[in-house]
Amino acid sequence: MNSIIVSHESDVDGVFSAAIALMRYPQSKVIFTSYGKDNFLRISDLVYKEVVATQGNGLVIFTDLGLNDDLISPISDTFSFLKSNSWSVLWIDHHPWSEKALNFFQKIETFHLVLDRGGNKCASELIYEHLLYGNNKAKRLASIAHTSDYLLKDQDIPPLPELIVYYRTLSNFYSKITGLVKRVSDGILWDTEMQSDFNNYVNLRNEAKSNSVKMIRIQELSGGLKMAIIPVSSYIQTSLFSEEIFQKTAVDVAFFFNKEGKISIRRNNPVIECNKIANELLEGGGHEYAAGGKMKSNPDQIDEVLKEIQNATETWLKKKI
Repeated sequence: MNSIIVSHESDVDGVFSAAIALMRYPQSKVIFTSYGKDNFLRISDLVYKEVVATQGNGLVIFTDLGLNDDLISPISDTFSFLKSNSWSVLWIDHHPWSEKALNFFQKIETFHLVLDRGGNKCASELIYEHLLYGNNKAKRLASIAHTSDYLLKDQDIPPLPELIVYYRTLSNFYSKITGLVKRVSDGILWDTEMQSDFNNYVNLRNEAKSNSVKMIRIQELSGGLKMAIIPVSSYIQTSLFSEEIFQKTAVDVAFFFNKEGKISIRRNNPVIECNKIANELLEGGGHEYAAGGKMKSNPDQIDEVLKEIQNATETWLKKKI
């Protein structure tokens, strides 16, 4: 059967869920993307080309990607095209979906959504349960993805989160990430090439961390809460770096932003709802414990950035009270 796998490019869960899907459908074309309207339009173009180039019906598997409200419009034309060409869609995810997104998806009978609303499972676990339940290798991959996605300390895993971050900085990112998916689907989690790549990355990461720490800005919020904003380079894996930031600052929530205006939100206090704060930003979405979005401010103007993020957080706090 013709099949296409579309997954999140940024983390272990995106890579591993794609790898498990590839174990089930080894003939698949694998495509990676991130959030945002432009990214989904690019994915739509790639899906169009792949469907046109094949004969007969097929299946598109979306995994570890939420359908934010601002993505409904660009994806609707893609859905219509797939349906008219007798292709079905299996969408497997663990991010919060709005009622609008759910209603839109459920209108098409041949499309199937597997969604964890409890927030307890990652996409790799869902795809394991739905496509390869009982397969020991897929079960182990899902377990590793869960450890990485929820920042647990229940098992030691290779430094794949940072390796993926490094690959995203390279001009040959796509060949690197698709090669990684193939390795993982074969059960290879680390090899000499990956070690060499990681060695190249470490010095770049350490220098980037040192520069970011020097530029931390801390701001008090309503209710006795504190936030920090931290400029970061593309060499920093924000979830891991957030642990260091929280140890240094003891703030309740940290916002990491880059030169492209993308913001990553991480919390140090269960009162904080990262995804709700992200909803006050451009193209925001994610989980309670980790989320992201984009800002309007110039990333080089840190005072403007601080004000915009503070306003978004205070807006969420007012709605929460």
